[in-house]
Amino acid sequence: MKRENLSFYRVKKGDTLNSIAERYKISPTEILIQNMIVPKNIREGFVLEIRSKIK
Repeated sequence: MKRENLSFYRVKKGDTLNSIAERYKISPTEILIQNMIVPKNIREGFVLEIRSKIK
């Protein structure tokens, strides 16, 4: 059974969905699904909930 690690990330100026996903080793699509958002809604200051798998 894999566990999940829950983190919160505040989007900073210059961040991209891809750069955030790489940081947490998950796909950009997973971030969108977890937060029930579309890419155009991600702006500086927005707080994302990130659930990544712990091996």
